[in-house]
Amino acid sequence: MSLVLNNCHILLYHGTFERVPEGMEKGLHNVSPLVFQAQVRWLRENFDLVTVDEISSGSDLAGKAAITFDDAYSSIFSNALPWLIDEGIPSCVYVNSALIEGRGFWRDKIRYLINCGLVADFLDFCQSEPEIAAILPEQFYRASKKPELNSSLVDLALNRFFAARPSTKAFNLLLKAIASRKELLDHPLVSYGNHSHSHYVLSSLSEGQQHDEILLCRDWLEVSGLNLSESFAAPFGGGRDINSSTERIVREQGYRSLLMSRKAVNRGMVPSREANGLRILERYMAPDSLGELQGLVREMDGPTGSGAW
Repeated sequence: MSLVLNNCHILLYHGTFERVPEGMEKGLHNVSPLVFQAQVRWLRENFDLVTVDEISSGSDLAGKAAITFDDAYSSIFSNALPWLIDEGIPSCVYVNSALIEGRGFWRDKIRYLINCGLVADFLDFCQSEPEIAAILPEQFYRASKKPELNSSLVDLALNRFFAARPSTKAFNLLLKAIASRKELLDHPLVSYGNHSHSHYVLSSLSEGQQHDEILLCRDWLEVSGLNLSESFAAPFGGGRDINSSTERIVREQGYRSLLMSRKAVNRGMVPSREANGLRILERYMAPDSLGELQGLVREMDGPTGSGAW
C-alpha cells in the first residue's frame, strides 16, 4: 500500500558499483545496483518521479521526488542510468568538468590515502604547507575539506605527493573511477548539471576562484551537446560549503536553483527558501538498503522530520 507523503524528496546517489574499487572501499557513498533498483521501484510506488528542473520551477511540490547523481562515477553509466532509461524514469547527473576530462578526483585520493594507510606519510610530506601538516590523522577525512582550508592547495599537495611515489594498480584504477566524456549517455531522460570544475569546497576559495570554478564547468556543459539542467549542485552541499559569493555567482549565471545536501526534504506546500530569486533545494544521500531508505523517508516526511532550511 502506498504511503501518503506530503513533501518533496530529492535523492542523491554517488557510486552504484557492484564492488567498490580497491583503495576507495572506506568513505565512498555507494549503493549496489540491485539495491538501487529496489529503492527506485519503491520510490516510484510512493512518489511522482520528476526532473529536478520541474521541482525548481514548481509551486506544489507535495508527493514529488527526483533522482540525482553527483560526480559522474563510471558505475552509474553502466549500472544505473541504462536501467532508469528502460523504466522511463528521469534523472540528473551533476558533473565536474575537470574530472570528466581525466584529472583525478582529489576526494578519491583522500580516500585512497586512508584506505592504504598513507595519511601519516602525506602529512609528513606537507611540512611546507603548515595548514595541511597540522591536521590530526584521525580527523583527516573531514579536516581536509574544512572551509578554512583552500581546497585547491590540498589538491596540489596530493598531486605532488603521488607524483613522487611509484604508481600502483589500485591508484591507476582510482583515476578511472570517474566516467570519461565518451561514457556519458545522451538521452532525453538524462540531464547534466554543473557541480563545479574541480569539486572544491567553494567557500574555501576566493571569489575569483569560485567564479572560475562555476564558469569553467558551465562552459564545458554548454558545448557538450547534452541535455542540461538549470540547477547548480553545490559540491559537498553543506551549509558552510558555500557562502554569499557562491549564491550570487550561481544566480548571475542564470541558474534557477541551488541544490544542497543537508539530509532534508522540501516542504511540499511551502515555497522553498530563496536567495534573491535563487531557489534553495535540499537533497539527501540514499542509504545502503531499501529498508533504511523506507525508514528515512517516513521519518523525514513527517511533521517533525527535517524540512527545507
